[in-house]
Formats: sequence, C-alpha cells, structure tokens
Amino acid sequence: MKESLEPFDVALKKAWSHQELLAQFEKLEECPFDPKRRRNSVLIKDNNNERSLIVRGAPEEIIKLCSNLDQEKRQTLQEWILKTGQQGCRTLAVAIRKIKKDELVSDLAFLETDLNFEGCISFVDPIKPSTLTAIQKAEKLGVGVKIITGDSQEVALNVAKKIGLTEKNQQVVLASEFISQTPERQKEILPNISVFARTDPEQKHYLVQLLQRNYEVGFLGEGINDSPALKAAGVSIVVQGASDIAREAADIILLQKDLAVIIDGIEEGRKIFANTIKYLKATLASNFGNFYAVAIGSLFIDFLPMLPVQLLLVNLLSDFPMISVATDSVDQAETRSPKKYNAKDIIIIATILGVVSTVFDFMFFGFFHKISPEVLQTNWFIGSILTELVFLFSIRTRLPFYQAVFPSKIILWLSGSAFFITVALPFTNIGQKVFHFHQPSASHMILILGLVVAYFACSEIVKNIYYRSFDTRK
Repeated sequence: MKESLEPFDVALKKAWSHQELLAQFEKLEECPFDPKRRRNSVLIKDNNNERSLIVRGAPEEIIKLCSNLDQEKRQTLQEWILKTGQQGCRTLAVAIRKIKKDELVSDLAFLETDLNFEGCISFVDPIKPSTLTAIQKAEKLGVGVKIITGDSQEVALNVAKKIGLTEKNQQVVLASEFISQTPERQKEILPNISVFARTDPEQKHYLVQLLQRNYEVGFLGEGINDSPALKAAGVSIVVQGASDIAREAADIILLQKDLAVIIDGIEEGRKIFANTIKYLKATLASNFGNFYAVAIGSLFIDFLPMLPVQLLLVNLLSDFPMISVATDSVDQAETRSPKKYNAKDIIIIATILGVVSTVFDFMFFGFFHKISPEVLQTNWFIGSILTELVFLFSIRTRLPFYQAVFPSKIILWLSGSAFFITVALPFTNIGQKVFHFHQPSASHMILILGLVVAYFACSEIVKNIYYRSFDTRK
C-alpha cells in the first residue's frame, strides 16, 4: 500500500510494528475523505484475491453504518468515545465489509453499508507548551482567538480549556447548531463563542464571513478543507507543511508551526507602527519649528542665523538618534489594540510643538544675535541639536516622560554620542576652522543648557495637555 501523508496514517505507521503485513495487500481503489460524510474508504485485495472495503472516520458516522452492533454495544461504545474525547483524544472508528467475488464495484460510497465494526483508535495531538503563553499574550493585545475545527465537541472543549481559551462549556458549540440559529441570534451570541466544533468547509467559510462583518479576521489553516475559509479571510495563514491548495490560497506561509509566531508578529507590527508615528511627529515638529524660525527670523536679522555647512551638520548629528526610533521600546498602551494612521492628529501635534520650538528659537535669536553672527550661529547650532535630542524623549510617548517605558539602548547611545559631539565640537580646532564655530563662553553654555531644559519642560506640558484634552486615538 502507498504511504499517505495524512497525520493519522503517519502516526499509525510509526506506532505499528508489523509493517511487513502491508505487503500482503494491494490497494485497488480509494474514496477520499469527505468532510460532509466525515469518513473515507479504501478497497484492498489480499494474496488470495479476496477483496475487502475498509472504512474509517468519525465514530458517530461509522457506527450508523455497522450491522454487528446491538443497542447495548452501541451505548457502551458511545460512552467510551465520549470519555476519550473529554480527555482530549481524537478518535477514529474502523469498519470492514467483505466484497463478494461477483459483486461489482462502481462507487465505493455505495458499498459503505452493512459494515462490521472492528474498533476505535484514539490519538493524542500534543499541545505546544508555547500555546498557553500565546493565548495569554493575545488577550493582552486585544486579539480574539477562536477555534474552528472538525473535531468533536468534547475534544475541542478539552483543548480550549488546556490552552486557557475557555472555561465554560457554553462557549463551545457545534457549527451546525450555531448556523441553524436566526441571523439576529447568531450576531448576539457570536462574541461569546470560543470554539466551533464539527465544522465542514462551507461552515468554516460562513463563519469567517460572519466574523468579518465586525472584525479584522486572520484564519490559520493547513488542509484542503480550509481553502474556502482561507479565501474568505482578510489575512489567510498556513503552515509550511500545508496542502498545495491551502498554500496557494494563503497570504502568509509560516516557517514554524506555532501560534506564538502569529501573536508575536502582531505585537511586533504594532510596535513598528507606533515607532513610525513617533518618527513622523518628531521629524515634522522639528522641521516646522526650524522653518518658522528661519523664515520669520530672516525678516529681522541681516545675516544667516546658521551657515549651510552648519545646517548639514545639524541634520547629520540629529538624524542618527531620530532614525534609531525604529528600535525604540513601546508603551504597553500602544500595543493593546490596533491603531490607524490619523493624519489630523499627527499634523496638529507636530504643528503645535513646532510652534513651541519656534518660540525657543526666537529666544536664542534674542539672546545672541546682537553679540555677533558667529556667536548666534554657534549657540543656535548647539541649541538646535540639543533641543531635538531632548524633544525625541518627549515625543516618543503619550505619557509623561518619566512614566514611559525605558528607551532602547541604541537611542540612548546615539543620543549621548550626539550630545557629546555637539557640545565638544565648538571647542576644537576642527569645529572652529572647518565649521566656523566660535568657542562658547561658560555663561553662554549655562544659558543654552537652561533654554534646552526649559524647552523640554514646555514640550512636555503642551504634549500632556493636548493628549488629555484631545486624545484622538482609535
């Protein structure tokens, strides 16, 4: 007999020690597993040319087709299957029918009657240790997890309880029972159901479509039966060993067969989104502030407030810490639910904080422009970079800076390096000859640092007032 790639077949072959017996049989024909019938059958021939039909599948379906079971045996068998299912074991029933020599075989499905029940085989499908942690993290991220399975209600409930998905039996229903409800009743009870058992491909497709009316739905599958649901889902995901049809229908193919990979991916995506918004706000606010300052300041002073080579150096020293925002830590509040780009919020807060930056730029002009062009250019150069550095630590969180999660090491290292270079460069020969800096006096440095601290405090105050009064998050 040709080896099948079905998980059940693989498990049986590994567990059975009498592999040599298979050589005595030849497979003549096969009726594949049908999720509607929930069974498959195979016609074989032994060395004596005697034919037999072997049928296996869901116990409740196979028992209906067997004629050698009285009422008492059926009751005992059903109790055993129920108990086994409650222990989390998946069960297959096996039945056989001898085919007479003169009996014609046109369709194996028509021969699946008057079977002799042979027995049941129970399988344990181990739950990955990481699944429980993944479910807990999903709950923290506001991600709802639902199981849509072809397994029995008892098996599905056992699995759901083990992974912490549900504690109540009412949260596990047969797909057929749910779909038989009115649309109004389905909408009412859907949020409270965690597991749908004994689902066929059409029912999976219907459930995914129903969920997508109110949620963004990602569906994880692997078999041919999952293809309709994968097509319907907003994001279709399969594992690397999935069937070819399922892989073709998928948007994402996982290299690891682990739910934690998906949940970790969702969390990482939200962190990337949050850091992208930080970068946009920080860049726009800084650029708005400098633009307003230069445009308005040029109306009142008759020299450049900063030389072109100095402006290039400002961009170089401030952009490295700004780019490192991609590595920044993210507040838990930013990952608890999915976010959307809100251009209005970004533009408003960037404009408001840009005005704050402009005000402090004017303070630099007011304190230093009458002394000499070189003094203003040098001191504003130092102030521009230092204010951008401290502003980054303010805009990186909606919370007061002291309540935010600690910044990443890369941000701290690059910001510290930029701070040191900015303060030290005007005192060096390179800074004075190449970049035309004027060595700042001690009093000027104290004033610059004082303005930087005041700017940081004002930015924090304005930011906190804005987010408390006009929090536009969705």
